[in-house]
Amino acid sequence: MSFGRQPVSTKGKTGSGKKVRENIGENTGDLSERIRELNSLHEISDVIDRRGRPFPEIIEGVLKVIPRIMTYPEITCARITIDDEVYQTENFRQSSWHMESDITSRCNVVGAIEVFYLEDRPKSFEGPFTKSERGLLDNIASRLGRVVARKRSEEMLTESEERYRSLFEDSSDAIYTVSRDGIILDANEAALDLFGYSSVEMPGMSVLLLYATPEERKRFQEEVEKKGSVKNFEVKLKKKDGTVMDCLYTSSVRRSASNSDILGYHCIIRDITESKRLEQERQQLIEDLKSALEKIKTLRGLIPICASCKKIRDDSGFWKGIEEYIEAHSNAIFSHGLCPECQKLLEEE
Repeated sequence: MSFGRQPVSTKGKTGSGKKVRENIGENTGDLSERIRELNSLHEISDVIDRRGRPFPEIIEGVLKVIPRIMTYPEITCARITIDDEVYQTENFRQSSWHMESDITSRCNVVGAIEVFYLEDRPKSFEGPFTKSERGLLDNIASRLGRVVARKRSEEMLTESEERYRSLFEDSSDAIYTVSRDGIILDANEAALDLFGYSSVEMPGMSVLLLYATPEERKRFQEEVEKKGSVKNFEVKLKKKDGTVMDCLYTSSVRRSASNSDILGYHCIIRDITESKRLEQERQQLIEDLKSALEKIKTLRGLIPICASCKKIRDDSGFWKGIEEYIEAHSNAIFSHGLCPECQKLLEEE
């Protein structure tokens, strides 16, 4: 029996090895493509997701990245259109080798990204463009759509804040914002004038300094937190010099966006001290007039008078002389004398 080394057959192994090498090559190519795609996404994210960059700068950054992530960067150009604003690479020109993706923001098409090859290249997934490149372009368009939505929200917020600041500063009513623990955060010019503090003194000081008594602050705080807002809530406040004022509060609570905790209050103050004084004077005048009218005796209505003796029947049914009746029902006082005719008759007698 021979125990020598047996020859190894290589029949069929050559084809199998070739197939393995081809598979390895394909896998290596797929892996390289995947790495390139991930690097591209990272580069795009670095451009798009960086907060605080002006929108045109973001678009210019994307346009610089797009050629680098394509298979043939040296012949790639691109154009981005958003809301009729057009941005493009320096070498841009249209050609028949073209790929496009819509930019949508909140379900509305607001623009598009277009990529062009300036020369023909072998056919791939979509013309000369690979499936990976199509995915990358759609990804960029989707991200830009989110950036557009974010920028528009920021613009609306900025516009709203500017409008609020304008109303805040220009209002003739005193307005201030205060934290829940009673620190004044902001105050407009009308509030500074009303209370007599400067723009340096009032922000940061305790709101208790504005109340006539601590109980007034507690009463307001309980009411506004119970209802969420109050309108024309009467409260006594005081100026820096100690002058007490009758005021009306219109106020609402400020809440945290994350958990709805109460952060503080927006307060609009209207000084009604003078109007309240005038109202008190008016009421006093009305009372005085009522009192005076009650003292005034008047004669009115039908007066039953005797056609012969000229006596008048009073409310109790008694007949009284006209002088007695009039004096009892008015402030008139009679003085006696003679008219010329009576004087003549007396002389003739």
